[in-house]
Amino acid sequence: MGLARIKHPSHGQHYLLLKLPHEPYWCNGCMGLGFGPCYECEHEGCGFYLHEECANAAPSTSHPFSKCSLKFHYNAPQGDARYCDACGEDVSGFVYQCSHKHPHDYHPRCLKLPRTLTAGDGLILQLKKKLPSQCLRCGSRKTSNRIQGWCYVSSPDGYCYHIACVKEMILEKWRKDHLTQDGDVNEANNLGLQTFNPSRQIALPGGRSSSKATRIWRKAATVIMVIISALFGEPSALISVLVQYWLSS
Repeated sequence: MGLARIKHPSHGQHYLLLKLPHEPYWCNGCMGLGFGPCYECEHEGCGFYLHEECANAAPSTSHPFSKCSLKFHYNAPQGDARYCDACGEDVSGFVYQCSHKHPHDYHPRCLKLPRTLTAGDGLILQLKKKLPSQCLRCGSRKTSNRIQGWCYVSSPDGYCYHIACVKEMILEKWRKDHLTQDGDVNEANNLGLQTFNPSRQIALPGGRSSSKATRIWRKAATVIMVIISALFGEPSALISVLVQYWLSS
């Protein structure tokens, strides 16, 4: 956790306070959705938020997946549409960029993603620059906007998911207003989580068993839950409700 009260160049008129909001917010830095701790304007009704990573972005940084230094920019470069090379989302605000002729772009939050994630029952997820196999969400090694995109791969099962695909799952539900601001599931029966169903997408050796398919589905859903926690911070009540519904499907 950072300092409890800061002044930031992007919002110089007011101080920002480090808080844990009870509802989702849009970061005014990277323009991305947020659920976990953030800096919020101390003036009620101002509605200015920054992810911790955006508020504390250094002038330059590095990452094992990039071969050169990355420079921070407050505004996305002008010109053609650009995408974060980690998560595949649009770059429309705070961004780190390399110095190549055809530069790579990264959101501040994406550069802070843990290289290793752990969960119960010995489940380990490793962050990878390239997919070793097709993503179980989209069935491809590239994202919908045709970039490679980073991924998490589980061990020992080898479940592989684009970061972009996991973010899309959450954003799709948010944009369709399936999640209410107080963390309740709205129209849960129509949530559409079967869009992603590992029990239908993963071939089971020796024939399909409903009990085995259920175990695979639950483990895959656990993998998704862990990735969501890494992408959005500690799960808020909203994410917890989503996950509980997911695991009970």
